[in-house]
Amino acid sequence: MSLIASGRRPAARPLFLAVHAALAASLFVSSVQAAEGPVDDAKNLDAVQVLAPIARSTGTATKTDTPIREIPQSVSVITSRQMSDRGISGVEQAVWYTAGAQGGGYGFDTRSDWMLVRGFAPARYLDGLALSEGSGTSITRTEPYGLEQVEVLKGPASVNYGAMPPGGMVNYVSKRPTEDTLREIEATVGSDDLRQLAFDFGGKLNDSGTLLYRLTGLARNSDSPVEFIHDDRYYFAPALTWKPDDANELTVLARYQKADTKAGAGFLPIDGTLRPNPNGKIRADLYTGEPNANDYVKTMKSIGYDFRHDFGGGTAFNQNVRVGQSEIDPNVVVGAFGLLADQRSLYRYLWSTSEEEKNIGIDNNLQWNFSSGRLTHSVLAGIDFRRYENTYFTNFDFGGGTTLDVFNPVYGSLPNLRPTLRPQDGTTQTQRLVGLYAQDQIKIDKWVVTFGARQDFVGTDTRNAAGRRHQSDEELSGRVGVNYLLDNGLAPYIGYSQSFQPTVGTDAQGRAFVPTTGDQIEAGLKFQPANGKVLATIAVYELTQQNNPVVDPNNTLFTFQVGETKVRGAELEGRWNVGQGLSVYGAYAYLDSEVTETLDPQALGKQVPLQPKHSASLGGDYTLTTGALAGLGFAAGVRYTGDHYGDAYNLWQTPSYTLFDASVHYDFGNWRLQVNAQNLGDKEYISACNSAAWCYYGYPRTVTATARFAW
Repeated sequence: MSLIASGRRPAARPLFLAVHAALAASLFVSSVQAAEGPVDDAKNLDAVQVLAPIARSTGTATKTDTPIREIPQSVSVITSRQMSDRGISGVEQAVWYTAGAQGGGYGFDTRSDWMLVRGFAPARYLDGLALSEGSGTSITRTEPYGLEQVEVLKGPASVNYGAMPPGGMVNYVSKRPTEDTLREIEATVGSDDLRQLAFDFGGKLNDSGTLLYRLTGLARNSDSPVEFIHDDRYYFAPALTWKPDDANELTVLARYQKADTKAGAGFLPIDGTLRPNPNGKIRADLYTGEPNANDYVKTMKSIGYDFRHDFGGGTAFNQNVRVGQSEIDPNVVVGAFGLLADQRSLYRYLWSTSEEEKNIGIDNNLQWNFSSGRLTHSVLAGIDFRRYENTYFTNFDFGGGTTLDVFNPVYGSLPNLRPTLRPQDGTTQTQRLVGLYAQDQIKIDKWVVTFGARQDFVGTDTRNAAGRRHQSDEELSGRVGVNYLLDNGLAPYIGYSQSFQPTVGTDAQGRAFVPTTGDQIEAGLKFQPANGKVLATIAVYELTQQNNPVVDPNNTLFTFQVGETKVRGAELEGRWNVGQGLSVYGAYAYLDSEVTETLDPQALGKQVPLQPKHSASLGGDYTLTTGALAGLGFAAGVRYTGDHYGDAYNLWQTPSYTLFDASVHYDFGNWRLQVNAQNLGDKEYISACNSAAWCYYGYPRTVTATARFAW
């Protein structure tokens, strides 16, 4: 069978075992005293790591290693073990069981991780420094196998990080050298001819333990649920730690990642997907591009270091540095833009792009820990700098494409695309950000008071065919919060935080835009007893984004900054490692969003796109710890996403959907065998519709089988 006829690459489909399992689990409703009680064989279970660990602290929210229950803001931590147990292939899947976060709003996309946090696209950080922010360079998937954990900070966080959206941030924490010897290799096969090999090694390089290393890598070869689209990835991350003495520690982190895939998934017309079409239903695996086009090849390279020097007496200096480069190879995309009058011919256009971004980030701070009477202080003061330069070329040809019959597609009508449409219109944008920040975490008896302030200076230069433009912005951001730590592990809290984000451009009168700002007030209750086997958070909040750019109704070529959006919500999230091999976890989020100020009357009062009012998840994992079948485990989960709109005017609503996940795993000796199934029932659903021309199918059923050997 030819490549064009089959829509797949000529490769043997691997065999794998598909096991369906279900486990009825419920989120804990036990009393605080029961959760704090003794657990039989707890030490033994921890020793063999039957259950995925629950994070107790994080450095993302405060830039200091702070217990989660002492942070006056919601933060969720997804550990590498939790991601591994669920068999995920992208970070957007990691947040599927996280309250207030949405992943995969545009369905299955091999290029990117699409996420929302409290209704807004989050800032993305790696090890505390910002990642690429370009048009295309910001969306490629970060390889989850290379991460120690994913930390989701919900709500404004400019006080420590500067420019970012009001919904919050996602910080990816890289795997780092360990003193304990680590040797792991794994092989995975699965749906869509997936074949993947990965390794993770670490430990001491010398007898004294002053040199530690970590070497992590992955190679993936796979097709995808959409015809002609492959999903190949390559990842390599060496790391080295030098600890000459107790006062100094230097860790060098390098990373190389390449994604080799295609665009052409989604962007299907609403008639034949969400709505009926007289010609029938459009297949979810329909490829709308051309086999010789739509390539998406992106390479990311970075190197940096973390340095810490302890002066003694509770004073320490920290420096975090990274230099990176991201590049998307020149390509031609055959895009889709709705059906013609016959309701079967898909109108297609041509679009070419290429992009390169270079960035550098440096964060320096001093931390002082001292006591003053009954008060204990942890003071942080620092200065950080980041610079990125993004060059983006694009070109459009709306008359150069050909139509495609969506019910009987025939490819090959555009054989020589690359020479005919080269990227031409280029824009280079350079932005420099300098921030001065200070923070104090004060403890007095059972009270923890956190407050901080930051002053940012931002300069943006834009160069394109229209000429050169420079814009300067300054913004002061703050945060204040109070936690009360009860002896039983409960910690009520309340906090206020702010954010800002530069908005480049001018209005119709030539006035430069001011930064888009956000502020949030949040109150809640956290629970994590001393045994660390429970972490639960309940929170309510009101989040407001101001100075939103909105289209000027009198001159649609310009925008005004009169927009305001309010988001009010409530969240519940918990994980409980019960003991005897049982873990349960769940989340629920209610989010009511509304555009409260705008010049466009059609947008007033509308909800934030892609964000449902209600979402929930529930899961559990049980492993037998005794008997002949000890080491055999089962897991199951259910995810609910409520109905939501895909556009700013709320014209296109997607119905709610419920999906089921399941897995079975077996640990024996140095081995783990694991089978995972996402969307177990293979439910076909539409994740979103931006317009009548663009709708997106959600994730289909995906089954993977993994064999892991550690010694």
